[in-house]
Amino acid sequence: MADTSLNENRLALLIWQTSNLWQSKIRQKLKKINISLNEYLILETLYKLQDETDNITQQDICKTSSIDRSVVSVRVSDLEEKKLIIKKKPIDRRSDSLILTSEGNLLVNNIIKIIKNQEDEIFDKLGSEIFNFTNSLKLILGKKIRIRAK
Repeated sequence: MADTSLNENRLALLIWQTSNLWQSKIRQKLKKINISLNEYLILETLYKLQDETDNITQQDICKTSSIDRSVVSVRVSDLEEKKLIIKKKPIDRRSDSLILTSEGNLLVNNIIKIIKNQEDEIFDKLGSEIFNFTNSLKLILGKKIRIRAK
C-alpha cells in the first residue's frame, strides 16, 4: 500500500518532526543535570568561543548560536545564578564579557559527550549519507557547504 500520509510526504513536516525528535531526546538528557536546551547551547557556544577571544559578549552568543537576544539575556542570568558563568566588565564598558567558570567548563565538557552520543544515536541511521544530508540542510539555510574530494 502506498504511503499517503501528509506527515510522511511533506519535506518541511519531516524536517520539523526530526527537529522535535532531536529536541526531545536532548532535553531528556539535559533534564538529568538541570540544564535547559538554551542554557546548554549558550554554554557550548561560550566553550567554543573562549579559544578564539577573551571578550565574548551576549551579542557574540546570539550571532554564533542563533538564539534570540532576549532568550540569551534571561538564560545568562540563570547560568550566573548556577555559577556556571560570570560577567566581567570589559575595558570599553560597552557590554559585559562572559566567562565560563571552572565548574562551567567541566560541565560543558561532560555534556558535549552526552549530546554527541545522543546525536549519533539519532543520525547514525543516515550511514554514508550523513555528509550529503548535512550539506543539504546547510544549502537550505544559505550556508557554505563542503565538497568531498574524490
